[in-house]
Amino acid sequence: MAKLKKKPTKASSSTQKKKVHVPQKGRSRYEVHVARKDRSKKAIRQKHEQVEHLEEAYRRKLETELSGTKISHLLPIKIRGKGLVNRTASNNGPDESTDPEISTGSSTHQEHLKRSTNVTTLDTEKPQKVLTLAEILLKRVQEVREKQLSIGSQSAAILETPDARIDNVNTLLDYIRPVRKDGGINLLAIRKTAMISLAEIFKDIVPEFRIGIVNKEEQKLKKDTLARVNFENKLLSYYKQYLKELESLTDSYHRSLRQSKKIAVDTQQLLQTCVQCMCDLLLAHPYFNYSPNIAQVLVLMLNDEKENIRKIVHSCFATLFKTDIRLDLTYHTVRHINQLLKKKERHVHPEIISCLKYLQIHRINLHDDTLLQLKKQKLEKQKSRVINMSRKERKRKKKLQELEKDIFETKAEESKQIVRQKLTNISKLAFMIVFKILKCYPDSRVLSETLEVLSKFAHTINIDFFADLVELLNNLLENAELGYREHLHCIQTVFIILGGHGEVLNIDPARFYSHFYKNLLYVHGGKNHSDMKTILSSLDILLFKRRRNVTSQRYMSFIKRLATLSLQTLPNGSLGLIAIIRNSLQMNQHLDILLNTDEIIGSGTFDPLNDEPEFANANCTSLYETTCLNRHFHPTIRKVTPYLFLGTEHRMPQTHITRALTPNEWYANYDCSEIVFNPEITPPAKLKNTKQIRSQL
Repeated sequence: MAKLKKKPTKASSSTQKKKVHVPQKGRSRYEVHVARKDRSKKAIRQKHEQVEHLEEAYRRKLETELSGTKISHLLPIKIRGKGLVNRTASNNGPDESTDPEISTGSSTHQEHLKRSTNVTTLDTEKPQKVLTLAEILLKRVQEVREKQLSIGSQSAAILETPDARIDNVNTLLDYIRPVRKDGGINLLAIRKTAMISLAEIFKDIVPEFRIGIVNKEEQKLKKDTLARVNFENKLLSYYKQYLKELESLTDSYHRSLRQSKKIAVDTQQLLQTCVQCMCDLLLAHPYFNYSPNIAQVLVLMLNDEKENIRKIVHSCFATLFKTDIRLDLTYHTVRHINQLLKKKERHVHPEIISCLKYLQIHRINLHDDTLLQLKKQKLEKQKSRVINMSRKERKRKKKLQELEKDIFETKAEESKQIVRQKLTNISKLAFMIVFKILKCYPDSRVLSETLEVLSKFAHTINIDFFADLVELLNNLLENAELGYREHLHCIQTVFIILGGHGEVLNIDPARFYSHFYKNLLYVHGGKNHSDMKTILSSLDILLFKRRRNVTSQRYMSFIKRLATLSLQTLPNGSLGLIAIIRNSLQMNQHLDILLNTDEIIGSGTFDPLNDEPEFANANCTSLYETTCLNRHFHPTIRKVTPYLFLGTEHRMPQTHITRALTPNEWYANYDCSEIVFNPEITPPAKLKNTKQIRSQL
């Protein structure tokens, strides 16, 4: 048995040594059984190795996905003792090794390194703390408060000593930008606060004069002068940077509009603050450096799509036109408005034209230049005559002093002539804008404002253009599709022309009387009641200044229609119309027939719907509206109506005897648009007990 046991061991050892290579022939059954058993063990071992390789590949795939690296598969290689080995390489960096030993994970050190780095990256990517919405808002509010406190302290320091702390402006400029130099983001409240603070600082420290450029190398300056020059240069530099930041905001806004991008609410609020700051700087220092540049930017914003921005710029230009003494900035602004109109044509907003109403063109007198020249020549001749002819020294000196005083006054008038020349240039640009709209764009939305501007400054137009202008307005009334407001402004313009220097023109205004008579009843106590001012000024020219050119039939028709109109207007409008009717009755005795309800002069029947005042037969009716006005809710109308129409002025209350009010003064003094009742309403008396209430009932 011992020998039998040794033989299979030798055979097994021999088979183990030579089982891979050539098998031995003539083996026993036992040897075959042992070889088959070894092959099955080898197959099981290979299967376990394949499973381990699959698990390792899956683990490495998870690691690469978590780390975010991209893996590319390479061609497999054959390694001695391992067979075919798959290779992979990372795409993140070119310096990573593609050695097959490393890629297969044979090195345990490499695996531990990957696992450790993966754990550290996961730890760093994990947020420290998840903040709630309330905590985020609280943190933002605290940041805004800190920055606003910093802005306020730095602004106060600059205002306290501008010469020494002018460099703090650079820090405030950093808060205007979206991102600071240190990488922090400026919130909307911080940017608005910094923008407004800088505007107030510049309004306070900027001088009234224009800062010039001083060459410090060529000129020798004193120490104090040099310090002042350095301060002015820094101030001008920071002021320019501030304006550039504001202009960049407007440019980005217009760029977004051109690209049809949606404008955020924060951007709109910031733009409104930006425009308001530029308007404040322009009004505070209109003669300082870069004021024309600010005006040029604001002209573009005057045609903006947002109504609130247009209103801000409109009020700014209205104040500028009324307060500008040198008139250079006014001329510059009007010139850019003209250029904008040429570029946009009819696609402009009414605010562009309505701001021209506040120009100082009404200060122009066409005949002042010739009268001044004649007066100067006359005084010079008188001076030479006194020098040559007088003999007594005292009288001679006295007369010379008086003449020198008069000549000095004429020289002062010559300086006014320069201002008059500037106003003339401004008026040329303004009328160029007006006439271009009337001729080229009569159907645009700015026609009403254009006619309003024309009616205000029609008296300054050269008389040579009156006939053409009247014909142009008549064509607009007859052919163009105008509203009643445009009709009123056209008629007012014609009446102003004919009421001034246009009296010498041979123009029949009967057609304009018909248009005016037809459009009177469109005005009521609603939204369009503000047009009553235009009606009152037109009636003043028609019924008073040109009353000799109005027939009696037309006059009575207008008075009757004004009485009807007084029933549908607000109290101040009714009082103005009553004053016009009262003055007309005093000037024309043939109008007394309208107060007589018993007798009728002439034949026919009054037609209130007839648009022709000449054929309305107003002489066949009476002013029955007085009975309604006597029961008006306004106490002043109830008091004034009987005295005005009956002519018993001695019984009028003392407040109305002392000073006769014009129709426009009645309209202005009793205006209730600001929710102020004139006269004040007396509060009701308080009753003490119920017995008094029952007794009064």
